[in-house]
Amino acid sequence: MPTPPPLVSVVVPMYNDRRTVDLCLRSILEQSYPAVEVIVVDDASTDDSADLAAAHPVTLVRAERNGGPGGSRNLGVRHAAGEILFFLDADLTMHPDAVAEAVRIFTEHPEYGAVFGVPDKEPLFPEGAVGQYRILQYHYWRKSAEGLVSGGFYALGAVRRSAFLEAGWFNGALRQTEEIDHAERLAALHPMVLTSRVRGRLSDESRMRPLLRKAFVRSRLRVPFYLGRGRAMQGMETPGRAVASALAGLAVASLPLIAWQPLTALVTALAVAGFVLTDLGQYRFVRQERGLGFLAFFTLAHLLVNAVVLAGLVAGLAQFAVSRRFRRMYAVAAAPARDDGAGGSADGDRGATDPDPPSRARRIARRLRTWYGWALIALTGLWLCYAVLRRSVSGRWHWAILLDATPPVFLVAVPLVLLAASAAACGPRRRWAAALALPPLLLALLTGSGLNWPALWHGGRPVPPGALHVVSFNTQYWAAATDVNRLYDLIHRQNADVYLFQEHVVWQAGRGEDGYLRLDDDARLAAEFPGYHIARRGELLTVSRYPIVAQPAVGTGAELAPDAPFGTVFARDKVLRTDLQVGSKVFSVYNVHVTVPLAPDLDPFSDFDFDSYFRRKFDWRRAEIRGLERDLAGNPHQVLVSGDFNAGASMRDLDGLRDRADDAIRANNDFLPLSWKFSAPAGFDWDSAVNRSFPFWRLDWSFTAGPVRVHRYDFRPTDGISEHRLQDLWLSL
Repeated sequence: MPTPPPLVSVVVPMYNDRRTVDLCLRSILEQSYPAVEVIVVDDASTDDSADLAAAHPVTLVRAERNGGPGGSRNLGVRHAAGEILFFLDADLTMHPDAVAEAVRIFTEHPEYGAVFGVPDKEPLFPEGAVGQYRILQYHYWRKSAEGLVSGGFYALGAVRRSAFLEAGWFNGALRQTEEIDHAERLAALHPMVLTSRVRGRLSDESRMRPLLRKAFVRSRLRVPFYLGRGRAMQGMETPGRAVASALAGLAVASLPLIAWQPLTALVTALAVAGFVLTDLGQYRFVRQERGLGFLAFFTLAHLLVNAVVLAGLVAGLAQFAVSRRFRRMYAVAAAPARDDGAGGSADGDRGATDPDPPSRARRIARRLRTWYGWALIALTGLWLCYAVLRRSVSGRWHWAILLDATPPVFLVAVPLVLLAASAAACGPRRRWAAALALPPLLLALLTGSGLNWPALWHGGRPVPPGALHVVSFNTQYWAAATDVNRLYDLIHRQNADVYLFQEHVVWQAGRGEDGYLRLDDDARLAAEFPGYHIARRGELLTVSRYPIVAQPAVGTGAELAPDAPFGTVFARDKVLRTDLQVGSKVFSVYNVHVTVPLAPDLDPFSDFDFDSYFRRKFDWRRAEIRGLERDLAGNPHQVLVSGDFNAGASMRDLDGLRDRADDAIRANNDFLPLSWKFSAPAGFDWDSAVNRSFPFWRLDWSFTAGPVRVHRYDFRPTDGISEHRLQDLWLSL
């Protein structure tokens, strides 16, 4: 009598697969191979997929609780009688000859322990762009890896029962990486092959967010597997694809930097080019299958997925460094399988953990982690105290300037770093550190981070015909350190209707606050601005194409005598109001330069009376800002207030002004608008670290009141003339 063909048990783990289970089971029942039994394991589904499966001639096994794919496959094997176990996920279908081809390969190669198939390049259902990307990428990677492999594709794969029993059960504790764990053990005993002779059709993720989440989790969980074995899996995981993930991370990370340094775009472009070149055959395949338009989407999607994979690996490395349990995910051998109907536990017990006491190195590492957690709690607690204290005293105490000197973006960045660092702490210290990091982060985001959230969605705005063009600029002592001719060239390139200049003054170094003198250049101003109207007071200069109909004194300036010396006017008159006749309307423009709160070159180790100095500066600033607020409250006209306020986004000095006027920043396209860079005094070696073209503070502000619409508001470079950027506004009355 002829030998009967070996029985093949097709094990189908299923969880909420009502969309695909009918197609999956039909493809099994229509196999050309005659000896097939079907075991469907319902992994505690919450939909009606189990009822749909029960309508077919299959053995339906119901799990009492959701155990994941590994536990479901183990449960299916316990009910299987076949010599060959064919694992098929419920979101796949098999070609009619898939089982026959797997059996034929086992017959041709008795040494093989497993045969894994390749999904088609056509999906099971018509998919959107994300689904098409995933199916094509799956197909190409497996097609290009045909041959002997060390990684398994158990969604479409056959395993000899004897080989499975030798390798042991799937680890039911692993939800995402049970395949690589089992395949590694199986490959150590028997060769495994990946072949397109066994084919199927797949329905995979069709939305980007779940796809990215899955990519992150799986790459993170692979870290202890890779580090424990010192190598990647043979087959799809090539060195070039590892390099591609690194290049993708570099490309994505460099994108935000382009806004700060345009040359970074070259780094991004080179990283993307290298990313494509590492797997050029894949992109040629996609272009042949779907054309150039889809290739562009495929490349962007693959770039994003690989960047997330890299992020997952980084997160996994951090977790590996601090978590013994994470390091030992794959370390303990699987419990031997028993083919006696019990087969071990349904979820694939891994046996007892190592009973040996921890080594001295592990005890030290554990102690270091404990110290790290307590140190992090202390550091985070100190930052919380600083954040609350700074917010409480800002604008209310003359020494608060020392607390307010922190760049506002750091108020967000530091608690974010501390929050991320809390993930590396263990036990309750992790929760305490995270709990202490959240309040200062929220405080910064809600009260003074300097972040311009409307820039994320409003985009560019057109400037209508007839809009007023206003330029406000701290000229750094009228370009004394560069060349006044360069300053005039910059000014004339703006072609503005109204110019608001600060520091139109002569400064003599070495004389402190007595070194400011009047700049006698009336004749040149008249020559440079023919047809314009000019108003000046102290260091403030307003030049307007529109007639100036009034120039009322404001705040502390109104308290000065008409014949006050220039030094006094310079020090105490910090607001120049000019009322302009614009058509039939009067438009009030305030040119502002609030007193500097702190000279950065003061020697903290000298016997200088810092308390008196800070108190005087604080009182002057408060008087100047309060005087401006009072004048605004009584001004019936449409208003623009612009200039150098020497106040950062996190300082509370401008709270009253914000209550009376609208910040023009909503018309700016910078997410982090900054206008001033700190130029260290000569002779300080550390100025190379801070004296950069990119600033850390926004000290220059513009506000409007009344029915004034700001169409565009930009900070523009000043060709090295000033530490400040130029404020450029387009508005309509």
